[in-house]
Amino acid sequence: MRGPIIEVSVGIEQSAGAGLLQNGKPLPTPRTGWALIDTGASITCVDDKAALELGLPIIDVAKMTSATHTEVDQNVYPIQITISGSALQFNVARAMGAALEPQGIIALIGRDVLSVCTLFYNGLTGQITLSL
Repeated sequence: MRGPIIEVSVGIEQSAGAGLLQNGKPLPTPRTGWALIDTGASITCVDDKAALELGLPIIDVAKMTSATHTEVDQNVYPIQITISGSALQFNVARAMGAALEPQGIIALIGRDVLSVCTLFYNGLTGQITLSL
């Protein structure tokens, strides 16, 4: 009933991480959690609380519009999403922060990432196939 969710690991985006390393700073340890695959979302989102705990840099503030609100300022973070149990990894230079924890998810995978994938979702069985 939760829809197409997959287990993921969320960390810092590759080039942003390289910048941290060049400045002698350690990379944040990725966090594992659930991600919702959302074909209705134009942009990938990360839970604000998780981003804060990871120490992800805020690279911008942008307006978010959703089904429940319009033009709310949200932080933008560089993230990397790794699909657990696979070699699939996505560097998302501009992931929007959002309060996702109450929904039991750490990330929402939007069309910016899905646009380079093939997605098959069998709602009857809950089976998801995601490939590049």
